[in-house]
Amino acid sequence: MELKATLKDYTESEFQALVNKIWAVDLSKQDHDRLINHFDQIVGHPKGADLLFYPNEKFNSNSPESVVYYVKDWHRKQGGTAFKEESVSIPEPSPVMTPLARSFAQVQKIAADVTASEVAVEKAFGLFGQGIQQLRDQLNGSKTVSDREADIRALEHVQHAVVIAIRKFEFWKMTVQFAKNDAQRNLTYARTEQAQWQSLAQQINALQDRYTGQLAAFSQRHRSLHDEAEALLIMAQDQLIRSRRLARAEPGQPGYMITASLAFAHKRPEVLLEGGASGLQLSQQIDLQTAIRSVVAEFTWRNTSGEPSDETLYAAVMQFEFSSRADTQVYGLCVPLVELTPLEGQDWLSLAMKESEIDLPFRIGTTTVPARPGTMFQGLREVKTLAQVYITPTPSANVPARVRVRAAQFDQQRGAFGFTIDGTTPVTVCWSTPVPLVRQTPAAQPPMRRLGFVQSLTVPLVEPITAEGATARFADYIVVFPDDSGVDPLYVMLSTS
Repeated sequence: MELKATLKDYTESEFQALVNKIWAVDLSKQDHDRLINHFDQIVGHPKGADLLFYPNEKFNSNSPESVVYYVKDWHRKQGGTAFKEESVSIPEPSPVMTPLARSFAQVQKIAADVTASEVAVEKAFGLFGQGIQQLRDQLNGSKTVSDREADIRALEHVQHAVVIAIRKFEFWKMTVQFAKNDAQRNLTYARTEQAQWQSLAQQINALQDRYTGQLAAFSQRHRSLHDEAEALLIMAQDQLIRSRRLARAEPGQPGYMITASLAFAHKRPEVLLEGGASGLQLSQQIDLQTAIRSVVAEFTWRNTSGEPSDETLYAAVMQFEFSSRADTQVYGLCVPLVELTPLEGQDWLSLAMKESEIDLPFRIGTTTVPARPGTMFQGLREVKTLAQVYITPTPSANVPARVRVRAAQFDQQRGAFGFTIDGTTPVTVCWSTPVPLVRQTPAAQPPMRRLGFVQSLTVPLVEPITAEGATARFADYIVVFPDDSGVDPLYVMLSTS
């Protein structure tokens, strides 16, 4: 990845790729700090690198795109341009307008904007309808697993596009209402040009009536298409699950592959997903780490304070939902082992080579919990269940303390460390070393956020484990890396569902 001397040496897309790379946090600390310092030196904005973390005190949209927007907008307000090949628009001096003419121009602009938004919604509806028909036509065909996944994601994509288009159309509701109030007030207090002010009030009233009617029609149409799409997506997901089971039953299937980065694996927790990165934001990783430390401290205090408990306790450290029905939902959690137990006093590499087991004071498990009714929605679909990751102390009546210790082997072909869990369905976790910055090609888009409604409480609630959780099986390991890797042991938990 080439770092250029000044901001004007970057095109907007190249600078966006730079910001995306900083946000991805998939580099070594040295390279990541280098990118942040480079951003700070060239950006020209008074906030410098603070823009990456605190873009706007009032409207923090919390995305790499917003960072680029604020940089571009600030340079534009200074009368210049931020990026290479960016055109300079010199605004023409505004003509002196009467209050009536200004109000007419404002209403005309609002009407044009509402019409443009309306056209965008109609276009999104058209693509949504086509996507529904395409998936319906393809449901009964003979398809591979990857084809079925692509079909589901394609419909989900246009479904989400409709949600965005309608939200943008809904945005104009208050603008139209405010314009109507202004027109009515001006008509009431106008001393001259009463007929013209009356005409303006009639125009905005007609615009509001048309907008309100169109919004209701869009809502009804959206609900109809949404219900149709949801029924198809449920059927498609069922077919996908059956196809995956049949494919796994065939001999010679490679099993599941989970890839992760070693860049910060020994410093903070990360959700592991089959098929690629989770796309968790740095703030979400820090919240998860804080929750883990809070729970470990609470259970440690309870154990050392001598408070007996006949119940098996647990505390949830994370909840989330998979954003797509096409996801395999094979997931896990990787945590630096030092977060759960001291590393001193054990020959971890020797234990791993012997495939030994060791007692841990805490274990991490997963379950599925109901979401609070009426609080979480993906578009019009209510989210009813969430995946939950929890910590429980050991030993207890239902949770033994023994955890398997395994060695991570270096795979020369992949250029990564990996280990495969025990069991009939192989799941392999591979940690790749960070690619040096000079050899990296910037990605066109930031990593897709495959998890939604991610939540980690700063002080998780300690509760008795449920009857269902009491019978849960734990698929967790301590993974030990070679001494020359520079990576401390990791605690890896995989979902057993």
